[in-house]
Amino acid sequence: MYAIGIVIDSVSVINVVLAVGLSIDYSAHVGHCFMVKGGYSKDDRATEALADIGSSVLNGALSTFLAVAVLLFSTSYVFKTLSTQFALTVGLGVLHGLVLLPVLLSLFGPAPFASGKSVLVLFYHMISCVQYMH
Repeated sequence: MYAIGIVIDSVSVINVVLAVGLSIDYSAHVGHCFMVKGGYSKDDRATEALADIGSSVLNGALSTFLAVAVLLFSTSYVFKTLSTQFALTVGLGVLHGLVLLPVLLSLFGPAPFASGKSVLVLFYHMISCVQYMH
C-alpha cells in the first residue's frame, strides 16, 4: 500500500479485509473445478477446469473492475482508496486465479475428489456396456 500512496487507516484496513475475500474467490472457483474433474492427468484437469469456469471467473473479474473503475476518478478519499485497492485486487486476483494457479495445479496438484473418480469409472463402464450390447 505504501508503493501506491495509501496510508494504513480505518478505510484502507476495511478494504484490505474485503479484498482478501474477493481475491480468494477467483482461485477458489478454479481450484474447486480442478478438484471435481475426473481423470489422472493433472494437465488435462487444469485445462478442463479453465475451459469450464475460466470465462465465468474472467467475466466476474471484469464486471467487478468496471464497477470500481468509475470510482478511480473520484476526488473523495474513501472512494479513491476503495477503487485503487479493489482495482489492484481484481487484477492480481484474476492473474493468480487464471494464470498462476492452473500452472501450479498442473505441476503439483492433488488427486481429484473421490466423486470425480467414481464418475469417470461409471462413465467408462457405461461406454463399455453400450459397446458390448452392439
